[in-house]
Amino acid sequence: MLPGQPVKLSTIFIYLCGILICIGIAPSLPQLDFIAAWQDPGATRTVSFFQFISDSISYISFGIPVAVTIAMEFRRESGKKQSRLSLLYIILSIAVAGLISYVMKKTFSEPRPYEIDSRIAQLSVGGGYSLPSGHTTEAFASAMALTLLYPRWFVFVPVFFWASLVATSRIYLGVHYPFDILVGMFIGSSVSSAGYYFVFAKYVLPKKS
Repeated sequence: MLPGQPVKLSTIFIYLCGILICIGIAPSLPQLDFIAAWQDPGATRTVSFFQFISDSISYISFGIPVAVTIAMEFRRESGKKQSRLSLLYIILSIAVAGLISYVMKKTFSEPRPYEIDSRIAQLSVGGGYSLPSGHTTEAFASAMALTLLYPRWFVFVPVFFWASLVATSRIYLGVHYPFDILVGMFIGSSVSSAGYYFVFAKYVLPKKS
């Protein structure tokens, strides 16, 4: 693992509480008006950019952890087993968060913004219902897991910036409300955090003497 100060559990708690506060506020805001005013279907470059960001989820969320693990395999020093377990932790975090997202979609059956408001264009595809955003859930599960494993600014700044762009793209493309995005952020971040602090850090990381 890269050296760095471990992320404190209290910091994660404050971060998650901030998301919960935003989740509580979002339903009272004019979300449909915001999306309709922001969208510009005629801005083809902007639409293409956000679609590219949205599509990147399948490559980056798994690609970065796999690349790190492969790089560790070619290093002579010890730690290969831990890097493999780190990859497993990231994959399981994404899988569990995705499962929770899928169950919630089926449970709440919320229609997507473009299905509710004719002013909003469908600029991308989305599987199933709206709540929560599966793309956002996966992106933040991956970003949080990578941050907890490699707590350095040059890791968490780009991965959280990318995850935020993924979330933003889903709003602009008309397939999710800001509320869906916030819920996805909470699910992905909390699942990865719980997996790290209560399983990975407890049973995998070497104990300090």
